Amino acid sequence: MMLQSPYEKLNILPWDRVGQTIVDTVGQVLKVDIAILLFYDRRRKKEHYFVYHNLRTDGDTNSQVDREILKRTVRLTKDVAIVNDFTIDEEGKQNAQLYWAYQQANIRSTLSVPLSSQQDLIAALTLHHCEKIHLWQQEEVKLAIMMATQASLAISQVQAYEQVRALAQREAMLNRITTAIRSSLEPQIIFAAITTELGEALRVNACTLSLWTKDDKFVQCVGFYNPCETVNRQQQVKPITSAVPIAENPILQKLLVTKKTVFLSDLEQHPKMARYDLPWHSFAKALLIVPLIVDEEIIGSITLRQSNHPRRWCQLEIDLAEAVAAQAAIAVQQARLYEKTRQQAEQLREREQKVQQLNTYLTESVLKRFLPEAIVNKAAAGELMLDLSPEPHRITILFCDLVGFTSLSSYLEVRPLAELLNEYLEAMTKAVFEQGGTVDKFIGDAIMALFGAPKYLSLREQAQRAIATARAMHRYLEALNQSWQNKGILINGQFPSLQLRCGIHQGKAVVGMFGGGQRKDYTAIGTAVNIASRLQEVAMPGSILVSATVAACLQDGEQIKSIEPLKLQGIEQDIIAFSVDI
Repeated sequence: MMLQSPYEKLNILPWDRVGQTIVDTVGQVLKVDIAILLFYDRRRKKEHYFVYHNLRTDGDTNSQVDREILKRTVRLTKDVAIVNDFTIDEEGKQNAQLYWAYQQANIRSTLSVPLSSQQDLIAALTLHHCEKIHLWQQEEVKLAIMMATQASLAISQVQAYEQVRALAQREAMLNRITTAIRSSLEPQIIFAAITTELGEALRVNACTLSLWTKDDKFVQCVGFYNPCETVNRQQQVKPITSAVPIAENPILQKLLVTKKTVFLSDLEQHPKMARYDLPWHSFAKALLIVPLIVDEEIIGSITLRQSNHPRRWCQLEIDLAEAVAAQAAIAVQQARLYEKTRQQAEQLREREQKVQQLNTYLTESVLKRFLPEAIVNKAAAGELMLDLSPEPHRITILFCDLVGFTSLSSYLEVRPLAELLNEYLEAMTKAVFEQGGTVDKFIGDAIMALFGAPKYLSLREQAQRAIATARAMHRYLEALNQSWQNKGILINGQFPSLQLRCGIHQGKAVVGMFGGGQRKDYTAIGTAVNIASRLQEVAMPGSILVSATVAACLQDGEQIKSIEPLKLQGIEQDIIAFSVDI
């Protein structure tokens, strides 16, 4: 059986597409009736749950089983669990809820495989056969374990990317707040900017910044954000005093004792903690209150409110609020201590310098995943402006694919297979970066690279660099083949020499950051991208196939071979292509 890795369908995608693709792939490959992937994201305090149904035409109604019932059939275990016939499974019968769910779903045979990352259980993969007994074969179990390992890698990859993306968003917000603090000496304008940035970022119903200390009687609100109110954000708003004294507010008293963030997901379950009323606020259903601390003393707080429904505050949101609170504390100090001693002013500049160092670090951490180090360093130093908003550009697109990898994956164990793939991707990325290209994405063992964006290159230079990259990729793969053979990675006594096929096209595409508020990717879209991809698909192993627009940019004396006009899938017009010598 040939195993198709989930990496061949996934690169970095939103959770719903990642999880569903994984469970669909496992279900189809292992030919089960039901496949379930249950993952709990501890950082976000959110559960991800995906189901695959093998829809049959013989009158089976299993696809209509309630998702919540199927969810109860998942076994969270650190070891692989095999049940050939659930009706005689004594352990299952002892669990009333599990037994009931199995009966409702008409499940007979089950295979449960844990998904681990760094020896921690992160998810559970559950496979079911319904109606009839299924005797799980050793090959099926091994295949399920291998696919679960690949799924763990995919999940870990998305987690890592989300963390980097969250850091980048945090860096951008802190930079905007720092700019607001620097751009005005008016406290109300600064406080309004802080609450607006944080309120919009976390999509809350209200965000307030209040000043108070343990010696004050009432809270004084000096900045607020409320998306339902039509208030000019640049307008100075008079401070508003709370109705409830600080001494009678249990939340503020808890802040004074712990000096740590207080978050309540559902105030209906904490009626004694709900007395935090300000005149313009409706009753809150969830609260997140972060203290502003200077010299280990509270000087105020930032309050985030959810009024329309309860809300589970995740760690990312808490971290972001605390980072903004640190900036807000600096802003309060700036408003209070302005025009004081040079020593105090120097301390403030040192804090701002640390923030700038953090900004530079986060910028480099994000961009180095896609761009050569030289370009990233220029961008971080402000010597190169990278416009990442979607705009039409004429670029050159390169697609390459590793011929034979899918077949090889069915023979190698997971660890050597992963090491082989990582060595290959590192070498191909090096080839792209050496020519100043941009690595758009990895698609399993396939790679998409751009030339001419985000850094401008002339059309001729784009094409020549793309071809030089493709040639370097072939050279590096030849060296890798020899290296892998020397390491003794053999199948049936010999190592099947892997080959590349490359497709290159030049044309107009829309390039920039695409996505929504939850996630964005830098990529290119358009017919030009599809043509490059299709050229790679029809190219012969060990060859470079280019379009006529690319061939026109070749240097004089280049040896090319004309190919009959090609009818590419999804492309209306025939494409004239040329084969370029490696």
